[in-house]
Amino acid sequence: MSRFQPEWASLRAHRIPQWFTEAKFGVWSHWGPQSVARSGDWYARHLYGMQPWSEPWEKRRADRQQAHHRGHFGPGGGAKDLFPRWRAERFDADELIDLYVSSGARYFVALAAHCDNFDLWDSRTHAWNAVRIGPHRDIVGAWERAARGAGLPFGLSFHNNWTWRWLDVAHGVDPVTGEPHDGAVRDGEGTWWEGLDPADLYPPGHAPGAKPPPQVAERFYARVKEAVDRYRPDLVYLDDGRLPFDAGSVVESDPPSAAGLGLLAHYYNTCPTGGIVTIKDVPDADRTAVVLDCERRQLDAAEPHPWQFDTSDGEWFDCADDDPMFHPRKTAKQVIHTLIDVVSKNGCLLLNIPQHADGTVDARARTLLSEVGAWLRVCGEGVYGTTPWLRAGEGTTGLGETKGYEGYNEADRAYRPGDIRFTRRGDTLYATLLAWPGDRTAAITSLSAAAARRPAAVELLGHGPVGWRQAPEALYVDLPAEPPTSAAYMLRIGGLSW
Repeated sequence: MSRFQPEWASLRAHRIPQWFTEAKFGVWSHWGPQSVARSGDWYARHLYGMQPWSEPWEKRRADRQQAHHRGHFGPGGGAKDLFPRWRAERFDADELIDLYVSSGARYFVALAAHCDNFDLWDSRTHAWNAVRIGPHRDIVGAWERAARGAGLPFGLSFHNNWTWRWLDVAHGVDPVTGEPHDGAVRDGEGTWWEGLDPADLYPPGHAPGAKPPPQVAERFYARVKEAVDRYRPDLVYLDDGRLPFDAGSVVESDPPSAAGLGLLAHYYNTCPTGGIVTIKDVPDADRTAVVLDCERRQLDAAEPHPWQFDTSDGEWFDCADDDPMFHPRKTAKQVIHTLIDVVSKNGCLLLNIPQHADGTVDARARTLLSEVGAWLRVCGEGVYGTTPWLRAGEGTTGLGETKGYEGYNEADRAYRPGDIRFTRRGDTLYATLLAWPGDRTAAITSLSAAAARRPAAVELLGHGPVGWRQAPEALYVDLPAEPPTSAAYMLRIGGLSW
């Protein structure tokens, strides 16, 4: 008898595997045909321009992306015509995985299918895939072999549940010329897509807001199950607030589909490492059945169950433009600050590194990863395998103003010397200073003589033992003239108990 049944009451008995609770930092390859344009996110949708049923926030991006597409690829065509242009001719999975391991990553996630409805593996259930078109290569398979060879837990992300409401624009008309888009194209004879049916790629024409029939959900889950059974991922990322096509999901089928429960039960019953499935809106009762994922959204406090924060070094897909409408590239300092903030709150950071269409990553990303790796080689003991303390941190610097059309709240914050984050391992407490005090004295109010027992020792990682004194209002730590690490400064405080 299978351990898990396709119902929430059974799935709540699932437990989050230990590898995830200890990993804390992973790298994501959110890479595919949309990288060809080097124009950031949502490109396959917005290359069609602003359609009457698009949301108002899309206008600037859609107008810009259509003009970009027309200027680089000419008029006509559509999302499907990006696929043969994506060649991945310099893609070396082993070299990139080695790079990510050196950065301190403890797990790796590969894009399996994005909202453009293109499978990055040798799919037997969907002909529009990377083995048949473009790279003519099993991209997922290459990632899986490289990650397993390096000893990394391996994950897959699926976003094609959005396709119904994402590529509906292919059935519109060009807002400039009035010509119909390629959503109704069928005859491929004599074209590059001969033998392929665009009806299997684009959703059928439908009224804005119409719900898909059950077979759309069934097809989605058949593709996810195929990839899960073939590559045995340790983690499955579903890009939805709830299980795709169920009640409350971004594309709810009519009637709502319960097929996601079947996938969870099958996956958990067959995954050798126990399995993790992440979604973005998880009731407290379901926090072990599925893991909470927060896209570019930092949380205020520690969570009782492990969770995941995902973000990107800039746009999700490669972007050569620094227009303010695009997400800016990150600094190592920002990534380190985000990492320690997330870990102090019982989370893992999943960082996307955009790749060029040819499969390479640029020098800026390599420098970022090198600097993060250097910091983790000194301070990783206060990150990996740690658990939250009695409180996540101190300081008055909040999450900042909400930024972006998606309501994201991540930002490159100007932390001050009083901003501290805590993690623990046994009787050792790690207090990470997010800014270096100008007077070279750290004040930790949570460890005042009135609030905590006397520490046995205090060390600054990368430097060694430091002087300290415990006063009624704070634990004061004397710091050296120069910080031993960049971006954040970790104190190891031993001999405490709670």
